[in-house]
Amino acid sequence: MLLRVENLHAFYGKSYIIHGISFGVEKGEVVGILGRNGVGKTTLLRSILGLFPPRKEGLVLFDNINISKMPTNKIVEMGIGYIPQGRRIFPKLTVMENLSTPIIKGKVDKSSLQMVFDYFPVLKDKLKQLGGTLSGGQQQMLAIGRAIISNPKLIIIDEPTEGLQPSMVNMVRKSIKNLSGKSITIIIADQNLENALELCKRIYVLEKGKIKYEEKQENLSIELLYKFLGVAKSRHYDFARH
Repeated sequence: MLLRVENLHAFYGKSYIIHGISFGVEKGEVVGILGRNGVGKTTLLRSILGLFPPRKEGLVLFDNINISKMPTNKIVEMGIGYIPQGRRIFPKLTVMENLSTPIIKGKVDKSSLQMVFDYFPVLKDKLKQLGGTLSGGQQQMLAIGRAIISNPKLIIIDEPTEGLQPSMVNMVRKSIKNLSGKSITIIIADQNLENALELCKRIYVLEKGKIKYEEKQENLSIELLYKFLGVAKSRHYDFARH
C-alpha cells in the first residue's frame, strides 16, 4: 500500500464530518471516492493532506511513514500532488509562474516542464499569459500540470471535471488515463459516476462521513451506485464498451 488511512476521524470547524474511515491505495492504482455533495469527500482529502488533521483519532500512512501530524508542506514534499475542486490556480500569476509554485528550491526542471507540455501542448504557447485569462478547460490543464511537475508519487484530484464543457471533460479523462498509464497512483473524489467508472479500478462510496460500499470496478453493483449517488437509471453506464 502506498497510502493507508486507518480509523480516521476529522472535523470541519466544530462539525464532525469523517467518522472512522479506513481504506488503502496500492501503488499504481486509481481509486475513486464517490458520494453526493456534503458527504465528506473533500474533508477526507484535506485530512490526508494535513489541512484537517485527525482531531479525535486516526492514522494516515504514506509510503509506510506516519504523516498524520505533519504540516501540509512536508506532506507535499514527500510526494503528494493535489488538484483541488474548482482548480484554484492563481489568476494573477502567469502560466509559468503557476507551474513554478510547487518547486521549493531552484528552478523548474526542463524535463518536468516538457512532461507537462507533452500532456498539454496548449500550455507551451501560453506561458506568459495570466492564469485567470485561460478557459475553464485550460485552467484544469494548468492545475494538473502544476500537480505533476514535481513528479509526485500520489495525485489527489477533487471533482476533476466539474463545470467543464463535454469536450474538456473528455480531455481531462484522457489526461488522467495517461497519468495512470505512467504508474502514478491517483485518488479521485467525485460525484460524477461516469468519471469514476471510466477511470477507477476500485471505488469507495461515502455517505454521512462513512464508507458504505467498496468494490473493484468489474464487480460493482450499478443498482447500489444509483442508490447512493441518486443517479437516474436512464443514465445507465455501458460497461460493455469498456
